[in-house]
Amino acid sequence: MDCYIGTKIVKAEPMDDVTFVLKVREIPGRVPTVEADGRGAPGYLVRYEDGYTSWSPRDTFERAYRRVTDAEAALIVIAQVPFPL
Repeated sequence: MDCYIGTKIVKAEPMDDVTFVLKVREIPGRVPTVEADGRGAPGYLVRYEDGYTSWSPRDTFERAYRRVTDAEAALIVIAQVPFPL
């Protein structure tokens, strides 16, 4: 099997899994664990260009993505990418 590197721009914000389940929707196959402070596992709410919204664990998300710089955002606007930042 060959290896591939994918690139895409997503919108995301930090959000634990309990908050995601309460505010957005259930996570199939996952039961959030509530910590002593009432929060769940750290992660991110992720919204893709097609509008699909999901939750990603913090470590997984931070290995795959980095924040877009101001200079990159300007290039995206110039290129008229149909996904407003």
